[in-house]
Amino acid sequence: MDGDLSTDHLPFPMPSRKYTLSQEWRNLTFMHWEVDPEKLRPHLPHGLEIDTYDGKAYIGVVPFLMKNVRPTWFFSTPFVSTFPEFNIRTYVKKDGIAGVFFLTLEAYSMVTCSYAPKAYGLPYRYAKGSIAKQGDRVSWKSSRASGNMVLSGTTQVIGETVQASHGSLEEFLFERYSLYTDKQGKLMRGYTHHKKWDFQNAEVDVVENSLTEHFDLGIENCLRPEYVHYSDGVRVRTYSIEIAERIGNDINRDFLFLDGDCGLCHRLATFMDKRMTKNANLGYRPNSSEDAKRVIASMPDKFINSDTVYLIRKGKPFMKSSAAIRCLLYMRWYYRMLYPICWLVPLPARNLAYSIVARFRHKIFKKPSVCSFRVD
Repeated sequence: MDGDLSTDHLPFPMPSRKYTLSQEWRNLTFMHWEVDPEKLRPHLPHGLEIDTYDGKAYIGVVPFLMKNVRPTWFFSTPFVSTFPEFNIRTYVKKDGIAGVFFLTLEAYSMVTCSYAPKAYGLPYRYAKGSIAKQGDRVSWKSSRASGNMVLSGTTQVIGETVQASHGSLEEFLFERYSLYTDKQGKLMRGYTHHKKWDFQNAEVDVVENSLTEHFDLGIENCLRPEYVHYSDGVRVRTYSIEIAERIGNDINRDFLFLDGDCGLCHRLATFMDKRMTKNANLGYRPNSSEDAKRVIASMPDKFINSDTVYLIRKGKPFMKSSAAIRCLLYMRWYYRMLYPICWLVPLPARNLAYSIVARFRHKIFKKPSVCSFRVD
């Protein structure tokens, strides 16, 4: 990775969990157009707010070379880990966290186009493409395998290498460290960690841009971007996506949603609280609270309307026995030792036992007069 992967320039902290992918973004041309927010809005999922600069919305078209993509536990693979990519993105925010949303990502990689939509909900589409740099000139071309959607042209780099000044349009366009996706109808958020962008001014000769025209964003001339920049690129760490709904400002805090009218749930919360490790960052909410209902509604369909406890751990939701046994991970070491033992029991058997206890819990445990477990 880059020698400087500091966090001083980041607008929010990165997740405390391990990043999942390492990659490089190289030879990037950034072309931007101002767009009508009303034309842009139909392309965004519910829950995302269009981010604007001086009241103006923008889209970016970015041809670049994706290089040395690999999982953290593996090495980069020839003919798989490096490929041209061309994306169209816009600028959005949710709960004050600014990010990007991709209208499309065209990639010359069958592996990426097969894996990324399933794992991340990213709209990757297979397209033959090329990126070639000679001196201060970069040529690029993408042609989608299905449909007549082409992006081609050349970039001429001019000017000195700079970084975006605070409050500038360039800072608004470049300094984005999260992305949003629509995965199976649910809004998700991912994080990207890299150094602050170094870039130069540039000029482009766009030969064809039917790719951008396809989205009907009201751009008068898709061959003439209003702003053009070039960057040699950055090394990047990306994190697994998480549900975008959150409680509070601490992105690294986990939450356990419990039945506030259940005596067993109250005993569980009290039992855990007295035995938690000092660094356990876990909060509680009753299932009936507005916070919990909002987050549960953002979960995959199988989670909604289930009679269960819910655990949000590292941005990922768990329910029933999968949530219950993970509670051990917040407790002292001799409780955490039980976690792998619990996994020896098959999931159907664990969930059956959970369902039986859940069904009769109100008969076995007295209903509390008030919800008394910790809510902070």
